Amino acid sequence: MKIFTPPASLFPSFDENASLLLQEAASIGMWEFNVGEEKVYWSAGTKEIHGVSSDFQPNLTQAIKFYKEGYHREKIQRDFEDAMSNSKKFDGHYLIMTATGKEKWVRSVGVPVLEKGKCVKLYGVFQDIDFQKKAQLELKQKEQKFRKTFTNAPNGVALVSLAGNWIQVNPQVSKIFGYTVDEFNTLKLHDLNYPGDVPINEILTDQLLSGDIENYQAERRFVHKTGKTIWALLSVSLVKSEMSDPDYYICQITDITSLKNAKHRIEDLLSKTEGQNEKLLNFKHIVSHNLRSHTSNLDMLLTFLKQDIPKIEESSVFQMLENAFGNLEETIENLSEVSSFENVTSEDFVEINIVQIIDKTLASLNTLFHEVGGTVKVEIPAELRVMGIPEYLRSIFLNILSNTITYRREDTCLKVVISTSQNDDYTIIHFTDNGLGIDLDLHGGKIFGLYKTFHRNENSRGLGLYIVKNQIEALGGCVKVESTVGKGSTFKIYLKR
Repeated sequence: MKIFTPPASLFPSFDENASLLLQEAASIGMWEFNVGEEKVYWSAGTKEIHGVSSDFQPNLTQAIKFYKEGYHREKIQRDFEDAMSNSKKFDGHYLIMTATGKEKWVRSVGVPVLEKGKCVKLYGVFQDIDFQKKAQLELKQKEQKFRKTFTNAPNGVALVSLAGNWIQVNPQVSKIFGYTVDEFNTLKLHDLNYPGDVPINEILTDQLLSGDIENYQAERRFVHKTGKTIWALLSVSLVKSEMSDPDYYICQITDITSLKNAKHRIEDLLSKTEGQNEKLLNFKHIVSHNLRSHTSNLDMLLTFLKQDIPKIEESSVFQMLENAFGNLEETIENLSEVSSFENVTSEDFVEINIVQIIDKTLASLNTLFHEVGGTVKVEIPAELRVMGIPEYLRSIFLNILSNTITYRREDTCLKVVISTSQNDDYTIIHFTDNGLGIDLDLHGGKIFGLYKTFHRNENSRGLGLYIVKNQIEALGGCVKVESTVGKGSTFKIYLKR
């Protein structure tokens, strides 16, 4: 916008008061420079823009120094000299530093007056454009930021017209669909729609334009340029004009094809695994039943042999046969015990009083503790309850307390303390003993492994802790161990509150 109000002296019929009012309303001031006399004239408006007093009388050097040092000062000097030397009018935007030290954008217009082809005077207008210029620069910065964000966004971003035409797409959209930016100019949004799916345009028109929803988000199938199917997470918002009329859509597109394919593979794997687990479960029951039938038959045959041939028990071969049969029975019993904790559901859980379960477990071990001179101290509130399966808890407590007896120190009276603590999710039962302890640096990674033992004890099967771990996990908990060789161990049983 070019605004220039000439001095009233050029138009004698022009109302001077009206001119001043117009200048003030537009934040405009007048200036003149007489080349021969080297005099500078500033109107009241020009002085106000510069922040100087009404009696300030500048010279050319002072006027030039108001311009910000560097580019703006050098530019006004070039424009001023070009106007005087070559009779060229100038009209530019400059930064000045007011008398109060404030940086301000101004527009300065200069017009040369010639006599006999020589510039004798320059006159012009001076306008405060600080607010407009800063708003313009701020808008430009925002546009640059938006353009950078639009171009460099990791997801696809597109502007789509209400008719479904692609207004603008970023490089990521081209990468997702395989089309160049120029090719998108010839396409519509529905051209990429998967055959048979509800057209996106219809959804947007029915819901966004009607005002039923403010934005739309869904997983959608599209067709790539190569013809392959791609999955995308599509997020759409409606942009409105200043008059609140629908203007265009902004779409964010995220390629989730790999995630969808991975999900399908996982679902297929889970389906196959579920079928295999069902077959294994049936196989386990069949094998368990058949093995028990055969062992029962073998046991009967061995009994008959001893009855018919009493002296056969003296035979070393028969003794070896009995030992082998005993090992077979133990193996079958172990496998049955290990496979007993599966398919636990929430319906199997009941409220359990911990102290009552511990008392029943200690009652069954009372004789053993008495024989070794061991003591058990229970420091658990009588009202403490958890949700679980009673049989599992009895088995867990029995295995842990049995281990304290099996792996006690012969030179020290066995002492066991059972206590409890809680956090936000779990009730934690602590079993602390003063037994042999476990070298966690050496065995920490395999304590709960099947058939793993850590002390030379002829009664150790390496099965108890394996069962403990699996039964606790079946209850939705976990087990942790703290142990020091020669000082004892603490097993912490985490049970869901």
